[in-house]
Amino acid sequence: MMNYKQLFIGVAIAAAALGYTLWNVSMADLLASFKTVKYGYIAPAIVFVVLSYLIRAWRWRQLLLPVKDIESHKLYSPLMVGFMGNILPARAGEFLRAYLLGKKHNLTFSSAFASIVVERLFDLLALFILFGWVFLFHAEVFETGATVSGVALSDLASIFGRLAVGVVGFLLLFIYMMIHQRARVIRWILWLITPLPKKWHDKVEYLIEEFSLGLKVARQPAVLARVALYTVFVWAAIVLSYYPFYWAFSLEDKSAGSLMVLVVTVCVLITAVPTPAFLGSFNAGVLIALHEVMHEAEITAVSFGMVAWGVNFLVLFALGMYFIVHDHYSVRALIEVEEKGPSGGE
Repeated sequence: MMNYKQLFIGVAIAAAALGYTLWNVSMADLLASFKTVKYGYIAPAIVFVVLSYLIRAWRWRQLLLPVKDIESHKLYSPLMVGFMGNILPARAGEFLRAYLLGKKHNLTFSSAFASIVVERLFDLLALFILFGWVFLFHAEVFETGATVSGVALSDLASIFGRLAVGVVGFLLLFIYMMIHQRARVIRWILWLITPLPKKWHDKVEYLIEEFSLGLKVARQPAVLARVALYTVFVWAAIVLSYYPFYWAFSLEDKSAGSLMVLVVTVCVLITAVPTPAFLGSFNAGVLIALHEVMHEAEITAVSFGMVAWGVNFLVLFALGMYFIVHDHYSVRALIEVEEKGPSGGE
């Protein structure tokens, strides 16, 4: 029943976001715009998307080293099936990844999941560094004259940039304290969540324990350095995967600044407005970045969003389905694991 409710809410949000994206665009104009796309440029975009997942597997191997050394090519299957699980309504792909990894390589669910928790932390750090760089040092691109509650959009961008830098500093301090003052940090966190219901206490304690377990990698400087380097490569591949679309749609502004604004805006929207397969939220992010901020033609921004979303979705779905078939996974069993969440892996 809960999954149907999640599906309904997700679809409703996606429909609202798509409605916002398509509000001023006719279907005839949108279909006509697809005919002008230079589809040959999409091939390198696909290469960068696939490369980002390959590098994620290499990074995952480093995160798992304190527990077990698993060759990178053996991690592709749980990685891709798990990421495909994230596009479904339950959005429990991380649990699915941990379950498949543990089952295939004889690891406990906690050990596998702990590596994913720390992986997400590194991605979060990278994302907020991007936020800080774009909103703090390139706030001028948001000088469109638009205001939010009387505050100029460029001023809001600058404020958000400073907040992003602050979050990065806080996360780094939190990691340091968890390594050197773990018991004290846990006491502080449990005190802070005292007003919350008991079920939230259990969830928070579970995540703290998993995070603490995953931080074993931080005690090996060489491994930690490789994880940080692979994180840079992952996000470089993600950013570069958007750039071929600039040429496919013959955008006026092909600058690095425009590209970074696009990536950051899309990341903000798909995080703040979670929808199944990011449909709608991804498109709205592209429209805001390219049309509202960078002043590209609205029909071009909408078409760009549709094609870029379709390419990313099809690559992820195709790779996920390939490994499901290749490794003879039961789709029904995978759905059951997603529905159960952490309990499905224990």
